[in-house]
Amino acid sequence: MKQLSKLAKFFIICAAVFVIGIACTAAGAASGGVQGFEKLAERYDWINSPGERGVTAQNVGDFHSIEATGDVDLWIVGKSYYEKAGWLADQDLLKQTELDVIGSGQVCVIAGDQMEQPQISVEKGVLTIDAGAIDLTGINLNVTEAEFYPEVLVCVPDETLRTLTVSGQTGDVNVLGVSWKSAKIGVNTGDISMEGVDSKALALSVDTGDIEVQGKLTGTVEAGSETGDIEIATSLPKEKYALDLKTGVGDIKVLEGGEKTFESEEGKPMTQEGGPHRIKVSTDTGDVKLLFESRAL
Repeated sequence: MKQLSKLAKFFIICAAVFVIGIACTAAGAASGGVQGFEKLAERYDWINSPGERGVTAQNVGDFHSIEATGDVDLWIVGKSYYEKAGWLADQDLLKQTELDVIGSGQVCVIAGDQMEQPQISVEKGVLTIDAGAIDLTGINLNVTEAEFYPEVLVCVPDETLRTLTVSGQTGDVNVLGVSWKSAKIGVNTGDISMEGVDSKALALSVDTGDIEVQGKLTGTVEAGSETGDIEIATSLPKEKYALDLKTGVGDIKVLEGGEKTFESEEGKPMTQEGGPHRIKVSTDTGDVKLLFESRAL
């Protein structure tokens, strides 16, 4: 009887969710399609809609450091990428009709007009991006091209930053063609992806998500994830590094010049002493992969 009772409750919950979905769809259509959904979201706190996709851009001028917080998908990009013809279209970030040109020192925000907009400012050479916390409790309805989380594209004027700091609950972080003296990035849920970077000190952490890094990595590199794979590719040879690689559940692979030099299974750690630089990687559940003398992931 208990099993039947649990099964009955399960079907009742499924039916209720289905009915609510149909009701909301019908109400939205009856009240004017996309605009109807937006009106519902404005009227009822428990209905969330991002609204129509919009793009705003501002030229913030020069800055030497970046600090970003909140729920946001970030693109921090150097000139070698954003000045490349067709790059924006390839990333599906901006449409040709939305912005004709992007350039040095420009910050673009892509967000629904019903969502809270990130606050952008520069003070004493520090670009600050505050996206706030987005509450998606309730029913989420999206019939537009906008996302629930805003996207922010930063066109770095000088490809060498002093510091890069990101702290967020939800969102992906993409860093392309940028150098820094020190970077620290941490998100609860989201992926971290870096390509063509030049790092003197780097600390990355995610609770749930993957980490991928490719570039010239010197000094100390620390990357940690509770659930997710970690892949690091550096242009320098393995002998330049001290290594400390750990995974609770997953495999560890090390390649140099395309040749496999180490592989372990069932969570066996890998360490190596020596070298002027250091890579420390740890994940509770996920695979770890290191590539040396590599220019691409």
